[in-house]
Amino acid sequence: MEELLDWMKYIEDVRQTRKVRNKLKDILVIVLFATLADADDWVETAMFAGVYQDYLRK
Repeated sequence: MEELLDWMKYIEDVRQTRKVRNKLKDILVIVLFATLADADDWVETAMFAGVYQDYLRK
């Protein structure tokens, strides 16, 4: 997991800073885990993030 997080440092975040609520790294990890958990769309990804938010914050 640590290697994955280290690799994500090299992904450039081109979003406008004042509009950013979440770190890009956090979003990518949530999408990866939700996809592995068989989430098929953004609604299911958001539901996954909500259910596992305490675990994901660790």
